[in-house]
Amino acid sequence: MRLRTPASPAVSAGLVCFEIAGLDAAEVVLQLAARRIVASVTPYAERYVRLGPGIVNTDADVAAAVRAVTLIAR
Repeated sequence: MRLRTPASPAVSAGLVCFEIAGLDAAEVVLQLAARRIVASVTPYAERYVRLGPGIVNTDADVAAAVRAVTLIAR
C-alpha cells in the first residue's frame, strides 16, 4: 500500500488517499464496501482510494478500516 495524501499540513486535509499495488481503486472500494467501510475513488486522472473520516467515526471505525486495508493489500 502506498499513501498518496500529502504529508504537509499546508496541502493536506482529513481525507486519506492511497493505492494498493496491483489493484484498481474501484476494486478496493468494492472490497471495503463488502466490509461495511465507505470509501470512494478520487475523480482525477490518477485514481486513488479515498477515505474521509469524520466526527461520527469512532476509534474502532478507524481501526477497522486500517485492518481491512491491510488485509486487502496482502
